[in-house]
Amino acid sequence: MRALFSPDSRLMRVMSRVGDLMVLNLLFLLTCVPVVTIGAASSSLYTVCFRFGTDREGSLIRTYFAAFREDFRRSTLLWLAALVCGAAACVNTYVLYLLPGALRWGSVLFAILFVLALLISSYLFPLCSQFGGSVWETARNALILSLGYLPRSVLMVALNVLPFALMLFDFYRFLQLGFVWAALYFSAAAYANTFLLKKIFAPYLQETSEKEVHP
Repeated sequence: MRALFSPDSRLMRVMSRVGDLMVLNLLFLLTCVPVVTIGAASSSLYTVCFRFGTDREGSLIRTYFAAFREDFRRSTLLWLAALVCGAAACVNTYVLYLLPGALRWGSVLFAILFVLALLISSYLFPLCSQFGGSVWETARNALILSLGYLPRSVLMVALNVLPFALMLFDFYRFLQLGFVWAALYFSAAAYANTFLLKKIFAPYLQETSEKEVHP
């Protein structure tokens, strides 16, 4: 029993990581409040998650805010571009679906574009957190990877949109799970996504060439 609760036991390591994820989730939600900063917050979230369990882990809070400052411009531009494209595709899907006759079939095209925007968005901020490059290069690489690793991409999208899908289709259940969203979900989803992404990024990401973030 004493060994079970020792600092080096598996149980205590898991509990410690859950605690880290709860702190990270709170930081993420707080820095998402202005809405325009969601991109920088997402990039910072992935920066910390990718460092978990490595010798680069360091201070969670300092690493988060250092990445937030360093990636702010590029991640914000990526977020705004993704938001505009996704919103435009979503609105056009809805409007065309309401039209009579053959015009309704135009909604299918925009629905596909909306799904594509979700797939690309799942890679934008992990890429931003781990690689340099311009906004255009990051978006292009996100498109290539999202289609090249489609099964993983679909799983990542499912993790990312679950709370919002539940809010739209079962608002009561969404409210019941409010504590989960507020306490843990977003950081835990990002942490789970890093395990899917590490194998994808491995051929391109070398320890010596990884983008440095100085806390």
